[in-house]
Amino acid sequence: MNAEQYNRVKAAVAVAVGIVAAVSAVNNSFTLLLAAVTLGMVVLYAGKQRVTEIRADERTSLVRQKAAATTMGVTTVLMAAVGILLVFASRQGLADFEQLGYALAFQANIIMGVNAFLNWHYRNQMGG
Repeated sequence: MNAEQYNRVKAAVAVAVGIVAAVSAVNNSFTLLLAAVTLGMVVLYAGKQRVTEIRADERTSLVRQKAAATTMGVTTVLMAAVGILLVFASRQGLADFEQLGYALAFQANIIMGVNAFLNWHYRNQMGG
């Protein structure tokens, strides 16, 4: 299977899982959704193993790494800032989103902690 065929399979699986998700929401069936997502993941994994083309080189890998690191950094900082602003706004009586603010700030801290741990882990694993 080449990369173009795999992309078609990926699109078909995404559409099928979306349709099943809509049907399961209408029928209020979480089990059907879970089965569809699991089956979709298995199909995508099996299809990806059959792709024979080289899909990424070192430049592509470096670009993706930089994009992922930047996305995570910006998203985490914005999440923490919005969380703190929601807490302050709630304390001033402007809105009642204090719990949401705490949840966002806490989630940002967890993400930063996991990132720090993974940086330490990979740095030690790769001889740093």
